[in-house]
Amino acid sequence: MIYKKNISLFLSIIIVIFCIYFSKNIKLDASSDTLILKNDETFNYYQYYNKIFPSKNFLVLAIKDNKIIDKDYINNINNITKEIIKIESVESTFSIIDAPILLLNNLNLADLANKEIENINNTQSDLKLILNEFSNSPIFKNQIINSSQNLSSIIIYIKKNEIFEKLKEEKKSTDKSDKNFKKINEKYKSEKNINNLQKEKLVKNIRALITNTNDNYEYYLGGIDMIASDTINFIKKDIAIFSFAVIFFIIAVLFSIYRNIKWVLIPLITTVYSVSTMLGFIGIMGWEITAISSNFISLMLILSISMNIHIINHYKLNYFNDDIQYKLKYTITKMFWPCLYTSLTTIVAFGSLLFSNIKPIIDFGNIMIIALVIIFISSFTILPLIINFFPKINKSKNLRFSILKNFYKLSIKRSKIILITNLIIFIISIFGIYKLNVENSFINYFKSNTQIYKGMKIIDTELGGTTPMDIIIKFKNDEINTLVLNSNDDDISFDEGFDLSEDLFEDENLNENWFTNEKLNTIQKIHKYLESRKEIGKVQSINSLVEMANLINKKSMNIFELSILYNEIPDNYKERLIKPFLSVENNMIKIATRIKDSNEIKRDKLIKDIKEYVESEFDNIEEFKVNGLLVLYNNMLQSLFSSQIKSFGIILISIFFMFILLFRSIKLSIIAIIPNIITSTFILGLIGLIGIPLDIMTITIAAITIGIAVDNTIHYIYRIKNNQKNNKSTIESIEDAHLNVGNAVLTTSITIAFGFSILCVSNFIPTILFGAFTSLAMIIAMIGVLITLPATLYKY
Repeated sequence: MIYKKNISLFLSIIIVIFCIYFSKNIKLDASSDTLILKNDETFNYYQYYNKIFPSKNFLVLAIKDNKIIDKDYINNINNITKEIIKIESVESTFSIIDAPILLLNNLNLADLANKEIENINNTQSDLKLILNEFSNSPIFKNQIINSSQNLSSIIIYIKKNEIFEKLKEEKKSTDKSDKNFKKINEKYKSEKNINNLQKEKLVKNIRALITNTNDNYEYYLGGIDMIASDTINFIKKDIAIFSFAVIFFIIAVLFSIYRNIKWVLIPLITTVYSVSTMLGFIGIMGWEITAISSNFISLMLILSISMNIHIINHYKLNYFNDDIQYKLKYTITKMFWPCLYTSLTTIVAFGSLLFSNIKPIIDFGNIMIIALVIIFISSFTILPLIINFFPKINKSKNLRFSILKNFYKLSIKRSKIILITNLIIFIISIFGIYKLNVENSFINYFKSNTQIYKGMKIIDTELGGTTPMDIIIKFKNDEINTLVLNSNDDDISFDEGFDLSEDLFEDENLNENWFTNEKLNTIQKIHKYLESRKEIGKVQSINSLVEMANLINKKSMNIFELSILYNEIPDNYKERLIKPFLSVENNMIKIATRIKDSNEIKRDKLIKDIKEYVESEFDNIEEFKVNGLLVLYNNMLQSLFSSQIKSFGIILISIFFMFILLFRSIKLSIIAIIPNIITSTFILGLIGLIGIPLDIMTITIAAITIGIAVDNTIHYIYRIKNNQKNNKSTIESIEDAHLNVGNAVLTTSITIAFGFSILCVSNFIPTILFGAFTSLAMIIAMIGVLITLPATLYKY
């Protein structure tokens, strides 16, 4: 027997060492791809039009002065820009020192092609007048300078990782059944990790630069890549801190209950073994950890400890025989089926996440399903193995909770009042569920004292918003008119300096002229409508260029002049000012907007309002789309909300049928499901009543709550069923279960609640809410099992 124990221990150690080794392959991912629905047509279209309208990834460095921008400020911008350009991942920058001065020098349109345009660094113009021009420019206002002229930004364009982009396209175009797909996918993941590390390093380098530069100014960094980088860092920090914090609380709670370090270490070693095995499995499978799935370690710690406590309590309470093997076998036999069913019901709860159609949510569901299998196996292999090495129980008594007796008396004496109270809570909760929404914001995902929040906030409020939203319009083909030149047409005027050579009129863009009054009026009206919306900050389109051209021309330009301008404008201006917003070849335009995320916005309503306006006002549009990160994120949240609310009922029905199989009684199954319904609806209803918007993490609370809370219900009723088999009366069975299983229920609930409460010190708001509401859910679930359940059993 000793030989078998040692062999088992040796194999267990080999397995855990193997898993720890492979855990080094775990990767974290917080890119915008993790916020996208699987097979989302909107995302496919997003990728399509981004090839038509070229855009670059960029960061925004906002620099604020306490007074109006002066020469010292400009010198500081020059110095910082020189240092930023030296950073390896930076392709170029654009700021007020690069912006062309177009109005002060009395330029005409011909000068754009024939003359070097002045900027702040090579002009004699008064700085105050230059700032006035920039802060009122249709192109530059609320982009590189604010209206108060005390804040400007450096737009830092990031070099494209060509290898990563190529592998991304190759992976997308390769069928999963292709024998080369696995190889391509591995290369893609490897290069994606390199790409993420490069961006993370870039953010660190820029922050290091501004930390060591002129401290007379305030510096704020923003941008999608910075959000991804900071979120990854938050995840890393949270995993490290919270895992150790949860372990600390588990140790403290277990020691206060068992008063013996052995019974603290035994479940703790089993739990750490489970987590290590899961980490190794994730590393071997090459799964990526996101902000959503990063909490799996905390969940595993809690779920494993919970199961271990129930098994240990049963072992210690039934310590009536000197035969160690018999005692262990008796405990394992008696606890196997209730623990199996608790694992299966929790798997069903987490399995609901697989229907979300969102990859990070699906991954989280898969991780937790595998984790629960590992926890169950470890609890019935590693736990008894360790107990076998240290079987003796000390004579010190376990901590007994006197409040259990009070709960029991309350349940029996006030059963009717308790049930009525539960009914009232349920009705109020249903009302709260109807008030649930998903209208949150990226900015409010972070605490106000973090760098990421400060950077996003100032860019959002003073530099035109943060979250991108694009309007894509394809005009009807019959809108392309042939331009007929008539020298006698008095309506056509020419700016002096335009080259009207014969070659110019042979250009196909003029022979089939794209510019028409109807198109430009359509673009202008939509542009102005978007600017009128309080949710929208900066709006950029071809209309911005037309307005700027009119200011330079000192009068509105006609169609012919705009066509000339389009062909004569220098390539460097065309690349930055025209091509991102106009594709003559595809008869398409893009209107780029940024949403003021710090405002209270209703994404879904905004998108619908824009669609309704365009569709009702214009009949020259063939195809119209609202797209961009805001729309992709909204699609994900709306889908997640819909799928999880629907699956909520499916979970309860599935668990109800599992109760029937376990308890062999419809009546008992109905009674058992009541506390779980009350707990889950209460938490969702409370979130709705308080007005906290659901997000990618908090929306999973319902599944987690049911999954964990149902465990205690199963152990409680299973004990009652066993008591009744031993000819105990109903009231005696309830009391015995209450004072024995109830002790484990109270223990695990307190452990879970304290464990999850640690998440409240995170800098990531969804993690804080997740921790707070899950902790509350565990307390409500405990009350449901220790008060509502016995009251219902006694009454019916």
